[in-house]
Amino acid sequence: MLQRIRRDELDELSWEWGFSIDETEVDEYLDLAEYVLGFIDDIDDRAPAAAECLPARRNPGRRPEPSEDPFNAIVRWCNVKADLDGILSGKRIALKDSIAIAGVPMTCGSRILAGHVPEQDAVVTERILGAGGEIVAITNMDDLAFSGGGDTSRYGPTLCPFDLGRTAGGSSSGSGAALWYDGVDVAVGGDQGGSIRVPAAWCGVVGLKPTHGLVPYTGIAGIDQTFDHAGPMARTVEDAALLLQAIAGKHESDPRQREVPATDYVRAVVEAPDDLRGFRIGLVAEGFRDGSEEERAVAGAVRDVAERLASLGAELCEVSLPEHLQGGGIAFAGYVEGMTALVAGGGNGHHWAGRYAPDLASALHRGLAAHGDELPPQVKLVLVVGTHLRRRYLGAIYAKAQNLRPWLRAAHDRELADVDVLLMPTTPGLPHANEPMPISARVKRGWAVLANTYPTDFTGHPALTLPLPAVDGLPAGAMLIGRHFEDARLLAIARVAEGALGRLPDPSRIAARATAPALD
Repeated sequence: MLQRIRRDELDELSWEWGFSIDETEVDEYLDLAEYVLGFIDDIDDRAPAAAECLPARRNPGRRPEPSEDPFNAIVRWCNVKADLDGILSGKRIALKDSIAIAGVPMTCGSRILAGHVPEQDAVVTERILGAGGEIVAITNMDDLAFSGGGDTSRYGPTLCPFDLGRTAGGSSSGSGAALWYDGVDVAVGGDQGGSIRVPAAWCGVVGLKPTHGLVPYTGIAGIDQTFDHAGPMARTVEDAALLLQAIAGKHESDPRQREVPATDYVRAVVEAPDDLRGFRIGLVAEGFRDGSEEERAVAGAVRDVAERLASLGAELCEVSLPEHLQGGGIAFAGYVEGMTALVAGGGNGHHWAGRYAPDLASALHRGLAAHGDELPPQVKLVLVVGTHLRRRYLGAIYAKAQNLRPWLRAAHDRELADVDVLLMPTTPGLPHANEPMPISARVKRGWAVLANTYPTDFTGHPALTLPLPAVDGLPAGAMLIGRHFEDARLLAIARVAEGALGRLPDPSRIAARATAPALD
């Protein structure tokens, strides 16, 4: 039975919306509230049980020992595998701690979801198991995915594999760093502002944010349906294409998807040409910053990569995308109001037809009540500002931001009409030093790193980061942006570039080694 509205709560509930209930009407409203809630009482009895999960061996595993996880990349080692064969047979996969696996704890890197065990697999989980993959690890992430710094998780910061005094970037930090452990072949990350591409760049691996809607997001904790993405992270473009092949495609449970083309990503990579003759690459002027020494070093390294691509026959041209620097308001309105509304909706939100997760809503409600004070500053700030915007403007700011989305998308389409891909640094600078700092500085630093990545989360264009030659001994990334649903073409170009650049940064510079344990 649902909790009822008490007489002393009625004034507070009405004042929240700017009206009052006359004392002579209180009993009438309480009677009507009882009438409405009475209808809702039996929803638990009528609600369908969670669909049966794919039969699989499901060992929820354990937290890692320090020697097994020198980068603090792993939330738990686990072992989940179905008795099936497919394109992922023999591959060991790590999943971000926001991707549901039935029977395995999922915390989103946050204290408020401690103890939450999903009842149902995310669609990507189900597809990985159906393709013969073995899930061996749950990876660390920024608390509720709300930073790009890699340093806000309840489990502590994830460390850069090339320098243990720096962070791996976020929010999919562990999915990038864990790829340097023996026993982890590929990983899945999530991306709302750059959360696949930033840690991929700072961990020296490949990361693809697919076209929005290409990979179903059902069963993954998000921030806003209009810019939630999930995608592959891998040491090679070929492995990234293989994982995308397994997880991409239409699923009726996800309203983010509309018409999703069926494409053979593996074939696109295998049949990639030997050179880039006939391809045009546009260097986005606004993506190259030269303010600090770090920014100049990264920008120079990306321009060096561009010259290498030109030596393969690609035609380089400078393009201007001023809108790239003008979308900050769109981003913050989307993140702040979208995240606030999602939390208020129990991690599911409202007004969409698809598969919801009531167990996530219940866990979030309990966790906020018990551990709200333990949220990181980023999330506290977002909830405060988001609530302020709702109270003062009732969604008008979010609505204006969403109405600017076509403008930002059209700007990218304008430049992509004349080139095959756009190129810029993935991040303006290098991996962050893992050191104490004031709250405001840490929060701003964690968001500033997303300057080049967040626009394509709002436009939906596919974007892939390739490892750069080490900059001052540290990894960075070169980001390629393609046309909508031309992910295969993007992967093919990346494969050619990868072949020319070689294995970068040098794996011999990895600061520590570890092996995934064998679980019974």
